[in-house]
Amino acid sequence: MTASVTSASGQNGSAPVRVILFPLAIALCVGMEFFDNTVFSFFAGYIAGGVSAPADELVWSTGLYAVASVLGILQQSWLIQRTGYCGYLTACLLGFSLGSLAVCFAESPAELAVLRAIQGYCMGPMLSICRILLQISLNGKARGLALRLFLFCILLSSASAPLAGGYLIGSLGWRAPFAVMSLAGGLVALLVFFAVPQQGKVPPEQYSEAHFWPYIIFTGAIVSLQTVMQQVRFELFTSTPLMPLFTGMGIVAIGWFACQQWRHPRPLLNLHTFSTDLFRTGLVMYMFYYYINNSMGYLISRMLEGGLGYPVQNAGLLVGGTSLFALSLLFLYFHFAARVKNKKFMIIPGCLTAAVICLWLMKMPPDVSEGWLLVPLFLRGGLLLTVALPVGGSAFRLFSEEDYSHSYRFKNIVKQLTYSFSTASVIMIEQHREALHYSRLADQITLNNPALQDVLNALAGRLTTLKSAEIKEASLGLIRQMVIRQSELMSIQDGFFYLAIIAAIAALFSLWQKKI
Repeated sequence: MTASVTSASGQNGSAPVRVILFPLAIALCVGMEFFDNTVFSFFAGYIAGGVSAPADELVWSTGLYAVASVLGILQQSWLIQRTGYCGYLTACLLGFSLGSLAVCFAESPAELAVLRAIQGYCMGPMLSICRILLQISLNGKARGLALRLFLFCILLSSASAPLAGGYLIGSLGWRAPFAVMSLAGGLVALLVFFAVPQQGKVPPEQYSEAHFWPYIIFTGAIVSLQTVMQQVRFELFTSTPLMPLFTGMGIVAIGWFACQQWRHPRPLLNLHTFSTDLFRTGLVMYMFYYYINNSMGYLISRMLEGGLGYPVQNAGLLVGGTSLFALSLLFLYFHFAARVKNKKFMIIPGCLTAAVICLWLMKMPPDVSEGWLLVPLFLRGGLLLTVALPVGGSAFRLFSEEDYSHSYRFKNIVKQLTYSFSTASVIMIEQHREALHYSRLADQITLNNPALQDVLNALAGRLTTLKSAEIKEASLGLIRQMVIRQSELMSIQDGFFYLAIIAAIAALFSLWQKKI
């Protein structure tokens, strides 16, 4: 197939410049999505504090972002037929830019959740549409170079987000990263409008149907299941009949949607791609990777800021700096990946590396020095290269152009839902374990405990400027803060142990497969 961008080069004088800017514009689009996701996940605690919300309420923002992203992905093809790729990308970037600007004025968790849903609808489908556009617009060497730029921008955005976000939040407050993303979204929209060719739009007689009722039913199903997933953190599943009812309705509705789309000649999502064994295996491996990577990012942020007491700028510098240094691994991947025919030799070590990282971080004491954190944080920056990229190279290689588009949209839906589920489940585990550890530690704070008396005497020796009546009260207050921080750190360590088990299961699953 002749590449659309290349064929345009002979038709107007600006085409050579457009051929150069086109891969850059696409890479920046997907970079915006990964930058936004990383900022929101890494600095969730500061964002929650900015709108006076506990971390569990902030989960609604991630849940609605995922739901809106999935709905946007389903409508992607329908909208592109009417606006073209250039119009669709430009509109999404402008919508995301306006949504980011509005987030700067959010004052409550509800406002933030609604605005994140708008951002999700506009930015959530970006990975799939950008990757599909590269696949259908370029071929040969041009596609290979564009994909390298695409991957580099993903890694650079994910690595620079903690660094830039930490500086902005530390200097200007939690709204600053969203203001910067709003400005960047507008600039990238201008570049897309100039650089992306006008393709994808079809005559009205070739429009596919809107699938209105299947779309509405699927929306209700995913909202029902998302609501159950959020609420099960606060109450038992069987404590109210609404929870099983919503679950049953959601499962039945998704089953009906899948059957309807399977039989439809021009579906919103071609589920026949799911019948390929290699693609199903790839989806499961993607779920493992997205779950582990997103959960690990959240736990690392919580450990540095809550458990170890790092200021936001220091935490961002440490994580962002090591991730930027890990970009050097990308060039090794480009050089050696093609020589590894059996991708299990990359995926299994990658999963085991994730388990080692989690166990390493789990053993960190409260007074650990930065030097002991550099190695696991550096290794974490290379997980994409050893798990996600080898899986992608295997899972999508057998599809035609049309099936590739549907399969990549399906993969992006899995990504968004896994992100939401990972955040909700890790917060649930952390809160449960923190409450347990706090109660156990608090039980030890009795006047009959010799260790407590030693600590009180040591603190009394330091609080010499206070009156004797105030020393005991101040000492107990300091001890309470120590107990809170210790329980936070212990709950985060439990979270890392849980992730290590998930990573080990992923390694065993990869070893069991024969077609990767």
